[in-house]
Amino acid sequence: MQEIRMDIRMGKNSRMDVFSHCVLTKKGKHVMNANIVIGEGARYKYLEKHIHGDEIVEVSPKAMVEVKDNGRFQTDFELLRGRVGVLDIDYRIKGYRNSIADLTTKVSGARDDVIKIREEEHLIGERARGVLRSRVAVRNNARAEIYNRIVAIAPFSRGHVDCKEIIKDSATAAAIPVVEVRHPRAHVTHEASIGSVDRKQLETLMSRELSKDEATEIIIEGLLS
Repeated sequence: MQEIRMDIRMGKNSRMDVFSHCVLTKKGKHVMNANIVIGEGARYKYLEKHIHGDEIVEVSPKAMVEVKDNGRFQTDFELLRGRVGVLDIDYRIKGYRNSIADLTTKVSGARDDVIKIREEEHLIGERARGVLRSRVAVRNNARAEIYNRIVAIAPFSRGHVDCKEIIKDSATAAAIPVVEVRHPRAHVTHEASIGSVDRKQLETLMSRELSKDEATEIIIEGLLS
């Protein structure tokens, strides 16, 4: 079992880059519980990259984050090699005045993998900004469910939800984008696409003597790159 506990308090105008490489080649569990406060004007960047084997792994990263005035929070999660197993992401973020929170998640699932992503941002400070970006591909009998929510509470706060999922074989996928605005001068947008690969892209690649499966995999690699 891999267990990560993070309790981070960043001071004014400080900077931190964190790189987490998690290798799980056998059946096991990865748990992360994080409480993070990004101080005024501070910058925090977090990259979590997973490499799994062929056995089922349970991955459960959870984080509570506060981004204070003028703070920046960026996180990238990747699980592209090996079996996903069971993935359950849960991130909750509060953004204060002129803060930025940018989250990107990329996951590739197959067999009977289960992917659950829940990310929420509350933009409670004036001119706070937030982005939730998900790229997921599922094959065979894998299942994916992505719940992204941005709530814009303060004036001039801005948010965007961007979710793209590709399915293949008997896989299933669901996207639940929730955009909520509680001030007339706030604005949140969203875009979501779920389904098979783009037909025109597929035909273009197949015209170059690639099989349908080969062309599909290239398109999926492009989505997740």
